[in-house]
Amino acid sequence: MRVVIVACMICAVLVSGCGYSLQGRTDLPFESVSLGVIENKTTEPKLQDRMSRLLAGTLMEYGVDVSPSAMYRIEGSIATFAVTPISEKSLSAIEYQITIIGKFYLVDVQTQRKGPLLEVSSPFVTYFRSSGALVSVLAQKEAASESALKDLSQELVRRMIYKKPLDTPKSSTEKKGEHRVEPQTVPAGR
Repeated sequence: MRVVIVACMICAVLVSGCGYSLQGRTDLPFESVSLGVIENKTTEPKLQDRMSRLLAGTLMEYGVDVSPSAMYRIEGSIATFAVTPISEKSLSAIEYQITIIGKFYLVDVQTQRKGPLLEVSSPFVTYFRSSGALVSVLAQKEAASESALKDLSQELVRRMIYKKPLDTPKSSTEKKGEHRVEPQTVPAGR
């Protein structure tokens, strides 16, 4: 008798769910997307080409086809690419931080309406350790920047699939007739 009650309770918990759901190909907001221009506003060479390659691969991993005749297009820019030494030993940097900041849009090709996928305020930070010859540091930097770009492309695809940014209006957090009043700031020392 207890086994039946426990089994029923487990089934009830499983049926009611825990808030998670599996996403399949049929749940995608669209089947294909094209890649538009990804502008590189940094001094790091070929960043836009690497981002396009990684984004196309990530889209295919998630089940979205990359086609030039798709109804939606991803475009954007990479605004910041910074390599900052964060620790040193014997006056030589041994640990570095790579920060990538970009802004990307999902564009409806027919209406040219843009929906933001990822805002500039979302940096992607990766760390790497390297000491010794400059060749070693540069090789580690390339591998770490590839990892940061891959993280950025995965986040773009996740936002595109799960949030459907074109379906939500820009000010979805504000209700009609409701106005936000920002508090006035006072400079320090006054």
